[in-house]
Amino acid sequence: MPTRKGKPESAAQWVPMADLVAWDANPRINEHAVSDVAASIKRFGFASPIIAREESGEIIAGHTRYKAALSLGLDRVPVRYLALDPTEAHLLALADNRTAEIADWSDGLSDVLRALEEDGADLSGLGWDDDELAAILEAPTIEPFEPDDYEHDDEIPEAPPAITQPGDVIQMGRHTLHCGDCIEVMRALPDDSIDAIVTDPPYGIGFMGKGWDCSVPSDDFAREALRLLKPGGHLVAFCGTRTVHRLAVAIEDAGFEIRDQIGWLQWQGFPKSLDVSKAIDAMHGAEREVEGHRLGTGSKRMCGVDNGKGFGPTVDITAPATDDAKRWEGWGTALKPATEPAILARKPLDGTVAENVLKWGTGALNIDGCRIAPGDPSWPGPGGTHAGYSNGPGGNTFTVGGSPDGTRDAPWEMPAIGRWPANIYHCPKPSRGEREEGCEDLAKGNAAIECHGAGAKALNSPRAGTGRTAGGLGNHHPTVKPIRLMRWLVRLVTPPGATVLEPFAGSGTTMIATEREGFACIGIEQDPGYCDIIRARVDAAITD
Repeated sequence: MPTRKGKPESAAQWVPMADLVAWDANPRINEHAVSDVAASIKRFGFASPIIAREESGEIIAGHTRYKAALSLGLDRVPVRYLALDPTEAHLLALADNRTAEIADWSDGLSDVLRALEEDGADLSGLGWDDDELAAILEAPTIEPFEPDDYEHDDEIPEAPPAITQPGDVIQMGRHTLHCGDCIEVMRALPDDSIDAIVTDPPYGIGFMGKGWDCSVPSDDFAREALRLLKPGGHLVAFCGTRTVHRLAVAIEDAGFEIRDQIGWLQWQGFPKSLDVSKAIDAMHGAEREVEGHRLGTGSKRMCGVDNGKGFGPTVDITAPATDDAKRWEGWGTALKPATEPAILARKPLDGTVAENVLKWGTGALNIDGCRIAPGDPSWPGPGGTHAGYSNGPGGNTFTVGGSPDGTRDAPWEMPAIGRWPANIYHCPKPSRGEREEGCEDLAKGNAAIECHGAGAKALNSPRAGTGRTAGGLGNHHPTVKPIRLMRWLVRLVTPPGATVLEPFAGSGTTMIATEREGFACIGIEQDPGYCDIIRARVDAAITD
């Protein structure tokens, strides 16, 4: 067996970072994962060595671990050397990354994480941020099933199929849903045929490992959106705070005018932060003294709700153990996410605003129709108690202007029709009741009914809808927007009787909003399972 420095090829050895060479043509994009891997290394050490070519020290597998080690300032890392020629080494590097992509998480992930949390484990630094962990931990436990629950054991599918199939076009009242790729469907629609586009596309942050969230919409999407909109037509597209610039550039490069950025304020995000003091102690291998305890990270425990096992385990509150950690006590790496941005863009006008509005019916915003009524919580600013303002009776009067010494005068009364709409809108995330409205049959196993027939014993299995969709949840889409927010947005940019396009229909909230506001909607969703959710929710909205 070939050796290096007296060590067998199969054994890992600690070597200087300078002995390693990164593959300069590595096609794997890993910058977004470096900080998470660094946090894991600080907490657990190197669970897996870096794999490198024996002859040259070129890295085969472990480029992210290598970059993480560089970011941590490590001098030496564990390396396993292989005697491979450059071609075989590069093939192995590609296979190593590709096979990791093919794997997925089973429904048992939530049970494993809950068990670890109940043992008092700190779940930070595993690669999931707090929002993702909260969603996983809140998923109901998947109970085991017995083959006797089925009438025909040899015909049990691994997962019930979706009712909707790729390529289906479903008409729901005045709305049309296409199950397919949004670019392909958009290319089949005529020029200047859409009055407004209101959409909630992927944010490109890899939410909960979902493949559809690997990137923001491309230049192709922006160009098709521009072609389909009538002159002066508006586009509203949500995006993540970390990736908004990428979507904005694609939209602007396609030829849109960026008009504004709207912020949805929801206050409910979890800080995705690393405790710097703890990380420093972990790096030094120092044990921290426990000073107290707090409730675990699950939302029920945070709210003090008994989960049937008392109030559940607690998390230790610890004191810094080293001088370095004491200096950085109270420092973290991220803010609490409380807002999600949406880009507001407009297709160039055909002449002046007045000419465009009269010719095409587009180009203006429905200001009066979107005013914020007195006392409406969607406006979180002055109107109640607000620093720097002297509010009048009832919270609807406050003073503006003022003298150089800071005193204010000139009371202003909010117009009866409401406050001029701002580029922020406050409302909480949708409740479970809102998410599930219309999805009751899906939660009972609608897909299994298609597969086994109504009344089949298979419907009692957790895999028959209830198990597959997280313990009785019919709407298992992870990023559902509130209906009232989407109603406000479609009303803002859509003229009466017009047609809205939603290229990333997701769970169907935009389509529900258009139904309740009296518009027609063309929705596109590539996931057949999500199309089932859309059909159920929109049908319920139509029959309300």
